[in-house]
Amino acid sequence: MEQVGSHGRAGRQARRSALWRVARWLVWSLVVLVAVPSVYFGAAYGLARIAINTEFVPADHGVPIGVSSNGAHANLHLPVRALDVDWTAEFPPTDFPAAPLWADTISFGWGNRDFYLNTPRWSDFDLWLGFKAIVGIGGSALHVAYWPPLLEGEAYTVVTVSPEAYLQLVAHIRETIAPDAAGNPQRIEGYSYSGNDGFYEARGTYTFVVTCNEWVRRGLAEAGIRTGVWTPLPEALLTHLRAARADGGT
Repeated sequence: MEQVGSHGRAGRQARRSALWRVARWLVWSLVVLVAVPSVYFGAAYGLARIAINTEFVPADHGVPIGVSSNGAHANLHLPVRALDVDWTAEFPPTDFPAAPLWADTISFGWGNRDFYLNTPRWSDFDLWLGFKAIVGIGGSALHVAYWPPLLEGEAYTVVTVSPEAYLQLVAHIRETIAPDAAGNPQRIEGYSYSGNDGFYEARGTYTFVVTCNEWVRRGLAEAGIRTGVWTPLPEALLTHLRAARADGGT
């Protein structure tokens, strides 16, 4: 009897120990699920608001460039033609199903290839594609679109930059393109959101650190234009440009 009782107590202790391990795992999982997003978005909010290139002043006579945002994703907008750069040579409007004849700007966005191609609307969001994107699985794509003249507003802002800054932005975009053997952008056939746009093979890997918005920020930073330290979210990109324009009076 004593031996049976000893086995019973040992079994209960083993079960309690197993339950305790499960409980600790659940608690730590909950802590991670709460803490990681909190730290990430806290850092994103804080670092995005720390300005760099604060000496930047909009040019009196230069090239207008813009940044647009849909609330989650930002794009760079450049003139279709400016200085010696004619984007129609690299991205012929005839390749786009519905490029506006009166196109004024051309926009560039960058992101995870699979997610970008298969998520034209947020209603098309796929959790698996989103997970693969944030952990850096898969290649990347450049989204290019032609636009008629756009009005300044909550989702779009423009600032005039020097020719040198503009050409640096051009270099940032061209360095992102993954060209074919002839050196031309490689169109990803069969994909377009609205007809005025298309997708091209790109270099780089999208992650939760290097996001589409961070790609825009890096282009601005390399060109000496005021922006944040790290901007995985888009709102601060527009805020810094508006602040620079207000300070510079241009």
